[in-house]
Amino acid sequence: MAKHPVPKRIKTSSKSAIRHSAWRNKNVKRLLNISKTVNCSKCNQPRLPHTACSTCGYYRGRVVIDYAAKDAKKHKVEKIKT
Repeated sequence: MAKHPVPKRIKTSSKSAIRHSAWRNKNVKRLLNISKTVNCSKCNQPRLPHTACSTCGYYRGRVVIDYAAKDAKKHKVEKIKT
């Protein structure tokens, strides 16, 4: 059975912190690049790419989320409660 290499000296906490911060910074940059926004073609509001617009509900030129129906249902429920 082969022996695994073992460090001769313990790494200081500052060296470990440098290594961890480099890894964290790399991942933060990656996440920032992922979360870029594009403008909706219908209402021109910023939205995430490849998702329906949260303002108007359109995606690639057609209605995916019908916010008008949701608002009508919400107002109908509020009228019943009062």
